[in-house]
Amino acid sequence: MKKMAFFISGIASLICAFGAAAHARDIAQDIPEIGILENRNFQKIEDVAQYKFSDWSGVVGISRNISRAEAIRIAEENPEITFFFYTKGYQMVLETQDGDYRVFRHGDTVFFKGQPWWGSAPDLADGYVKQSFGS
Repeated sequence: MKKMAFFISGIASLICAFGAAAHARDIAQDIPEIGILENRNFQKIEDVAQYKFSDWSGVVGISRNISRAEAIRIAEENPEITFFFYTKGYQMVLETQDGDYRVFRHGDTVFFKGQPWWGSAPDLADGYVKQSFGS
């Protein structure tokens, strides 16, 4: 009899749990979203990267797998850097005219000196230009 009562109690608990799960919802959507404030020292140009066939001789360097905030800090601290692009998509491949290519993954940031020559990179990258330098 004790075993039967224990079994029935267990079944009742399962039914209650499944019933509650059927009515459960993700309430994280109820939390207000806070957006990232863009740095006023940089002009953001959405959905662009340095054009793949442009002159890349002004490249200063690359930082891999960093945040936008880290990219901005690097650019602010290096007076040689006048613009950069930040890879926001999963992966972006930029071919060269001689058949080579450059692969950038999310968080990869390429820093340049000189003037940007933007190429379209929808959902892949954003460009940033130092305001003190101009656009």
